[in-house]
Amino acid sequence: MKESMTNTIKQEQARKTQELQNQLTQSTSALESSEELLEFANTALDIKDSEEFAKAAKQIKDRVTMAPAFRMTMKPKATDNMTHLMADFSQERRIIQGLRFLPVPRAPEIDVADCVVADNSVTVCWRMPEEDNKIDHYILEYRKTNHEGLPRVKDERCWEVLDNIRSTEYSLTGLKFDSKYMNFRVRACNKAAAGDHSDPVTLETRAFNFSLDSTCSHLNLKVEDSCVEWDPAGGKGQESKIKGKENKGSGHVTNLKNTSR
Repeated sequence: MKESMTNTIKQEQARKTQELQNQLTQSTSALESSEELLEFANTALDIKDSEEFAKAAKQIKDRVTMAPAFRMTMKPKATDNMTHLMADFSQERRIIQGLRFLPVPRAPEIDVADCVVADNSVTVCWRMPEEDNKIDHYILEYRKTNHEGLPRVKDERCWEVLDNIRSTEYSLTGLKFDSKYMNFRVRACNKAAAGDHSDPVTLETRAFNFSLDSTCSHLNLKVEDSCVEWDPAGGKGQESKIKGKENKGSGHVTNLKNTSR
């Protein structure tokens, strides 16, 4: 494509150069003819005989009529205008201007009043500031914190991401409320791009946390922090130790009785 355009421009340049060269040759010839005619006219002014002068005048008239200088234009046959070689992109420009791109979605707004925290689960609700039927899905992000508001830099935790949410409400279940608060934010996505995050909100995750004490539990219970399992063989070792202590105690009492007799 580039080579073809270059060749076309070179051919056009050669054509214009040739036309201007031909016009220059014709103009030079016309100038020489005009100089000869002017010289002949000056010579005719010195003629004294009226008949000879009339004859010379007729010749001058005929030569002027047939002189090439009076039958040619001085306007150049070629100019430096190359507009006929310029590409016309007006149609493509109209097509591009007619394209309509999907705008970036606006940031949603989380309805704190509609959010619910209960039974190790959190339900987060949000809405769009304006109706947008181009929304494809939402992305919900959350993280735990012990500070009301946004986490401080020194103990900031990473956001957990939940993608491909199709509604404006989502419930997180099976959570462990081991922090005082949780931060939430959400963003909307269409087929083209994801919008900005909503303003983060902080929800309080109240919970009664406690640990189990294995020293106060049944011998057959295996206790680890907040987890309890039944262990059928867990108390056998302890029972044998207790029985051994009881046997030693009963033998000591018998000896005391024999001694007293």
